[in-house]
Amino acid sequence: MERNLRCTTRIASIDKFGFGEIIVRNIINLFVKIKSFETVTLHTSGMRHVTDYEIVNRGDEAEISQYAVGYCDGEEVRQLQKRAVCSAKRALKLMNKCRLLSWDGFHGQRPKGIKDGKNFIFKATVNEGKEIYATGSQRFPPCYRDFTDGLYEMLRGAENERI
Repeated sequence: MERNLRCTTRIASIDKFGFGEIIVRNIINLFVKIKSFETVTLHTSGMRHVTDYEIVNRGDEAEISQYAVGYCDGEEVRQLQKRAVCSAKRALKLMNKCRLLSWDGFHGQRPKGIKDGKNFIFKATVNEGKEIYATGSQRFPPCYRDFTDGLYEMLRGAENERI
């Protein structure tokens, strides 16, 4: 805790030079690791698909699920496509490799002139209650592709961990 307080104090002095709050928060998050998690959700949508991914902490294990999202009679319906279980340590390793804490507050606005594309909504509860929220439309936070690749790998049940 003392280390984080010193880090926060040093970073706060940097903000005097005109750095925005989000940039300062992201710099702090580069030094802070995710030590625990409850749930992580990633909602992705494109022109012809909507997919939800969930990682749920089950003690020493993490349950990863992929759902296809459709609509029936105006109601959203989620259909389980894949489910895998891996160690919670492996899931944490992926989260920290992709610096998910730095995603908090990210809002990637759709570039002008782009009428369609891929959108995402990311939510996570980590470190005993810390909420992370990020959204984007054709713009993604750093390491987004690494994170989704890691999810796909865990869902495939790959023996060879590349994380």
